Amino acid sequence: MAESKKILIAGGTGFIGKALVQELRQSGHEVHILSRKAEATNVYAWNPDKGEIDVAAFEGVQVLINLCGSGIADQRWTKERKKELLASRIGTNAFLFSKIDHMPHLEHFISASGINAYGFDTRDVQHAETDPFGSDFLSNLVKEWEKSADVFTAKCPVMKVRIAVVLGPDGGALKRMLPAIKLGAGSPLGTGKQFMPWIHATDLVGIIMHAIDQKLNGAYNAVAQCDTNRVFMKELAQQLKKPFFFPAVPSFVLRAMFGEMADVLLKGTSATNRKIIDSGYSFKYPSLPAALKSALSS
Repeated sequence: MAESKKILIAGGTGFIGKALVQELRQSGHEVHILSRKAEATNVYAWNPDKGEIDVAAFEGVQVLINLCGSGIADQRWTKERKKELLASRIGTNAFLFSKIDHMPHLEHFISASGINAYGFDTRDVQHAETDPFGSDFLSNLVKEWEKSADVFTAKCPVMKVRIAVVLGPDGGALKRMLPAIKLGAGSPLGTGKQFMPWIHATDLVGIIMHAIDQKLNGAYNAVAQCDTNRVFMKELAQQLKKPFFFPAVPSFVLRAMFGEMADVLLKGTSATNRKIIDSGYSFKYPSLPAALKSALSS
């Protein structure tokens, strides 16, 4: 077993955070959590919006993980919403760094990030971590997000996890997709040719565990595979034994419903996972059928 660490997680009560906390504790690590409400043992109250935190949370911390970030697709992207999306990421990293003097033993910082770093791309090109950022809103969001994380390099190595669409039983993308599929209304979105990078929740947790063990530094694509939207939606329908014959949802309908946020659904990107594999990580769910089967049966 890897050396036991004292780990503090911001965002430890969310979809991925809960699974990560459980896995870390089972592996023998001492895990503390930052939460808006301190309602359990080893959970410490904080409110980064108001600059409030129980600094006792930082005592002895060796690894700090920030998974915070408001949901990209939760609301339409108004000017105010875009500010919230930025603040929930950049603001929390900045606030945590402002308390760096309370973390004399900190040896590793891990920040969530997004696979949208490279911009939208209709070409069959798998982007590597060395590729430049795109110029759209999401790419700039990721760029600023990672820049706020890199401030920690003055203290310790910084690993940025560029997370793809997460498939899991307790939340994430599937929670939004399932209702229509279960009603037998499965169909591709727009052309259906746009790439959809995805990762099973188990592998995302596994990558973070691996990052701690290997003290990874820099950006890493957390993506198992990139399938087209049509392939993804058809496989999901097949897994649920539902029909997949509805005509594609037209782009103009999605734009009318979601505005600029429709780009997330209509435009895609493809990214390679070669870097994380070369670091020694082996995916448990590298193929879409197995990943969906696991996520739907859990």
